[in-house]
Amino acid sequence: MKRVLLIFIIASNLISAKDYNLFNQTKTKVTLKNEFGVAYPYAKVVFSSLDTNYVVSVDQNGQAILNIQQGIEFTVSCFINENKYEFNDIIYIEKNKNIYEASIDLQFDLYEKIFEIKNLNFQSGKYDIEKQYFEELNNLVLLLTENSDINIEIAGHTDSIGNELANQILSENRAKSVKSYLVKNNINHKRISCVGYGEKQPIENNSSFENRKKNRRIEIRIFK
Repeated sequence: MKRVLLIFIIASNLISAKDYNLFNQTKTKVTLKNEFGVAYPYAKVVFSSLDTNYVVSVDQNGQAILNIQQGIEFTVSCFINENKYEFNDIIYIEKNKNIYEASIDLQFDLYEKIFEIKNLNFQSGKYDIEKQYFEELNNLVLLLTENSDINIEIAGHTDSIGNELANQILSENRAKSVKSYLVKNNINHKRISCVGYGEKQPIENNSSFENRKKNRRIEIRIFK
């Protein structure tokens, strides 16, 4: 998989050399993003060397803070729903007592294919799946049953009506509703991850009822 790694070092004058961490560590902000440049939430990121490992979980903004040992090369991997994805790049922060803070952006090409479940829509503010959409979900069950090597991400989306935080939670619940349906139909939960993007990725502007309806959607993303 093709992955891009950017490292930006920020020197700070707020901490004197006397106060510098004796273990030569740098406070580092890690941001995990997908190929669209959108923060990827709730994944586990692992920095590994021959004798040192750091494990952090990114928050809903795809971010985490940790102290990274200077002068050591680290490989990086992330775990999404127990599936491991490795980055090709090496993390290295040189030994320098003036480097107190660093910022690392991890952006990766994660998906083989993305498609929308065309005939699955939600009522405004709701995440329950109506019976008329079961046939469409049964097609997804069949796809996963016949292709046992496929792992998927269920991505929930909302329109822009209402509070942004509430929409974020709503989008996550929509994705979880679809996952629950698949699991009840004998799809292993370890093959399915859920993520909500709230109102951040509309496919139409939210100026009309029909457009808002299109934005209240579920996308299926097949992992590479």
